[in-house]
Order: sequence, then structure tokens, then C-alpha cells
Amino acid sequence: MFAQSSTTAALLLSLLAPSLASAQTRQTLDGPTLVAFANGGGNSSLTDLNDAGTASLKTGWTAGGGLGVQVNRYVALRGTFDFARAGGESGTPFTGQSLNHYFYGGDVQLRYPTANGFAPYVLLGAGAVTIDNPDNAAFNRFTKFAGKGGLGLEYTLPRSDFGLYVQAASYIYQFDRNGFDKTQGDLLWTGGLSYRLPR
Repeated sequence: MFAQSSTTAALLLSLLAPSLASAQTRQTLDGPTLVAFANGGGNSSLTDLNDAGTASLKTGWTAGGGLGVQVNRYVALRGTFDFARAGGESGTPFTGQSLNHYFYGGDVQLRYPTANGFAPYVLLGAGAVTIDNPDNAAFNRFTKFAGKGGLGLEYTLPRSDFGLYVQAASYIYQFDRNGFDKTQGDLLWTGGLSYRLPR
């Protein structure tokens, strides 16, 4: 699903590029600029909650965003928040229930802007994840350290402070409560809108 969504978004952006390649944006990004962004999409667990594979989560949905400082054309420092919800697979301890994941922290975005408005980027960061199960009062809500890495592609709209982007970001953390003890990887695949405040 992520590959299909990313391919579709990339195709739409590439179709727009030829007619807009010569257009200039209002932001040169040669100095510090405040940036805000919001995104939504899906989330997938890359691992099961136990080695036997009897406790797993379905593909769910996610929404989030953040604020940051575009230091220059190539580097941004960002604070982020993402909410993700996914239900338990049939036959698992979470059947008919949903787990809420709250990811928050910071990252460094390393970008490579091109003349046609596209900027591929990588994300490296860290923070925490809080996990809750609102469908089960016996579930012990907990918070753990989480590392973050990701890839993305942003397109800056011509003569505008807005951009469109698609990205895949993975959070790695230890799920060691409620009868489980295993390193987890969650993948959030999203599309979003960014806005850089005019200087």
C-alpha cells in the first residue's frame, strides 16, 4: 500500500514538474526560516509483538506534524508529533481492540534541493513513544525511548511558500510491558503539506 501511494504521489508531482521547472519560488532557503508541516496516512508494524507471531497489529492510520527551523537549503531541525492507531489481528490478545501510539521527539532533516523544485531527504532523530489501549482498562499504559529514521521527497510549489511531500518514517522501540518483551519497528507512510514562513 505504501509503495502504491508513494508511486502515485511521485507520478503526479513528476507530471507537474516539466511545466514548472523554470518557475522560481519565493523562498531561496539561504538562511534560517521557520517551517510548519502536517501529514496523514497509514502505519504498519514491521514486527510482531512476540516471537511466536501470535500477537500482531493490523495496518492502521496515522496523523501528525510539527514545527522546525530550516537552517539552510540542506538542513532543518524539527520537532515532531505523530499519532497512530491500529487494531489487533484476529486470534491475538488484542482482537477487537486498538492500540494508540503517540510518537514525539525531534529529528534532523538532510535535504538535497534540485532546480525543478524537488528535494529528496533523509530523517534521523529520537524521542519517545507512549502506548495506550483505550479498549482494555487492564492495559498498562507506558512510555519508551524511540529512535527514528526515514526517507522522503518534497516538492516546493512555484512562487509559493508551500510544499507537498511524501515520506516513510520508522520508529524503533522496546515493547516490554503487558506480557511482551520485544524490539518493535513501526513504519508510518504519509503525505503532507509544508509551509515556510516568509522572511
